[in-house]
Amino acid sequence: MSEAVRLPADVLQRFAYEIFVAAGLPEDWALSEAEVLVWADMRGLSSHGVLRIPPYLTWMEGGLRNPNADIHIIAEKGAMVLLEADRAPGLHTMRMAMDTAIERARVHGIGWVNVRQTTHTGPMGFYVRQAAQAGMIGIATCSSRPLMAYHGTRDMALGTAPLAIAAPRANSEPLVLDMASAAVSIGAIWAARQTGTALPEGTAVDENGHLTTDPNRAVTPLPIAGPKGAGLGLMIECLASLMSGYPLLASAYEDHSRRTDYVVNAVAAALDPGAFPFADDFQAEVDRLARELAAEPLADGFDEILMPGERGDRVMKRTAREGITLTAALWEELLVAAERLSVPVPAITARVS
Repeated sequence: MSEAVRLPADVLQRFAYEIFVAAGLPEDWALSEAEVLVWADMRGLSSHGVLRIPPYLTWMEGGLRNPNADIHIIAEKGAMVLLEADRAPGLHTMRMAMDTAIERARVHGIGWVNVRQTTHTGPMGFYVRQAAQAGMIGIATCSSRPLMAYHGTRDMALGTAPLAIAAPRANSEPLVLDMASAAVSIGAIWAARQTGTALPEGTAVDENGHLTTDPNRAVTPLPIAGPKGAGLGLMIECLASLMSGYPLLASAYEDHSRRTDYVVNAVAAALDPGAFPFADDFQAEVDRLARELAAEPLADGFDEILMPGERGDRVMKRTAREGITLTAALWEELLVAAERLSVPVPAITARVS
């Protein structure tokens, strides 16, 4: 049996950065992307970690990801900005978009940035934390070409439509909701294929529209809570795509060749509690809310009550000490990419059976 490998986070980040630079990304963009991917792995979100490097490289080679993109503002009015990404790497673009939203919020109390024509945007929880670190509420979401079923459809009809919201909290990490409209992400299906792990019941269907837990047969994720997740994904397309003047779903319904033209539209928003007279109490009240909720009586089968983002915070502390574990299959893919791009391979801290 092949063994998984373990590397320190800083070593893995340097490796990812060097791969991206060798593939043609500008150095600052490469670092920006590597930081987000390794951050996801540190939090146990392997579906959005360095597992994404091989497809990112493939998309760059195929012209779907533009290393020479001209990212620029094409429209603005007060707190609102429309950013043309020109198929730029999505992680770097979303960091820029949230920085812009924070700047506008400092002036207007709110900053709202629509991003059009970027690529895979990665973990939304990263970007909303940028706002929380600035003392603001952060909101981030995106829409893509069809990847998930709509309630009642057999085939892909919506993007998986992730949504994250962060609220800064006094004396603690922020509260961060980071979810998708899909019951399982495409990345989670990829990760399950590598580990041989079954998918949860009722989360995906095969090419014939039949429910399956086999990640090798799963093709289409289902929306969470049926019509609720489907409706959320539909409205996120309105916010992220139709507001940006770049419809993704309707155009893919009309022309099926566009379903493989992978592009993403997104929103990054920041709200400044300082716009209201209760700003001095806001973070303390978020902390009080979380502490009081965590002290509520436990339901049967529970040992504790966790707040949104708290489990990932704990995993991150552990991986900071112990390193990040990569499956043997993923490590082999990264080695192949490194050899092709003449990137030095870092030493492995440990092998894990």
